[in-house]
Amino acid sequence: MQKKHFTFVLIPPRTAKVLRLKVGRNLFFAMVGLGLVIMVAGVFSILRSISLEAELAAYQELKTDYLEQQISLKKVSNKVNTFRGEIDRMRELDYKLRLITDLNMDRPGPSIYGIGGFMEGNDEELVKEANISGLNLVAVLNKDLARLEKMARYQEESFNNLKAHLADKRDLVERTPFRWPVRGFLSSTFGPRPDPFTGAQLYHEAIDIVAPKGTPIKAPADGIVTFSGYDPALGNMLVLDHGYGVITRYGHNNANLVREGQRIKRGDSIGTVGSTGRSTGPHLHYEIRLNDKAINPLTMIIR
Repeated sequence: MQKKHFTFVLIPPRTAKVLRLKVGRNLFFAMVGLGLVIMVAGVFSILRSISLEAELAAYQELKTDYLEQQISLKKVSNKVNTFRGEIDRMRELDYKLRLITDLNMDRPGPSIYGIGGFMEGNDEELVKEANISGLNLVAVLNKDLARLEKMARYQEESFNNLKAHLADKRDLVERTPFRWPVRGFLSSTFGPRPDPFTGAQLYHEAIDIVAPKGTPIKAPADGIVTFSGYDPALGNMLVLDHGYGVITRYGHNNANLVREGQRIKRGDSIGTVGSTGRSTGPHLHYEIRLNDKAINPLTMIIR
């Protein structure tokens, strides 16, 4: 008859009593099966844990690489934006050069400069932006670079055209007052303003540039001195005739350093800043007239 149980004999050391343990056959196989299941589950759990750790490490590495790429793209985008600013300045220079040399060109509007870009920031700020925005930076950059390439080609063609034009008008360029006569800050601009003494509303046909008394005044272009003397309102005053209907006037000078009839080259010292005439302090009254009509000097000044 088949036994329905197993007997386990436990033999202790030396004189202790021998123990006999009877385990039912069904219980025995159930315990063995449970042990195998626990063992397999444990092995599977260990292997799964190792796999998850590897996947997590790979994910973190991919995430780090992604953020680094996002940061790099944003930095490139910032550089593209900076380059866009440089092109803006070149376009403005192009416009002024064409204006003073009578080569017509419409001022470029904002639509021409429709390029994206990102604000400058540190890597931590850029990481936050990369996590939050989800922008397709590659598409943005491709679009911006395509526009910049088009603008750069246009600007190159425009400068080549301008260069050829200026070669034919070298004398006009040398006589065009496009430099600052003195470095300082503007205390009064061209246009309507209250009279500093009476408060009455007047039209100021010049700009006032504040600088220390005695600062040299430099000729902004070639010309001939047509007046060097004293004016009741502008004090010590100089007038340069640059030809082509253009004259420049310099008022409130501390001293005039040139005489009437003297030929002047761009950059020559023609006087010093002062506060003569009707003046509240040391500054230069700088005026440009074209065909005896006052124009805003800031439309002519390039540097």
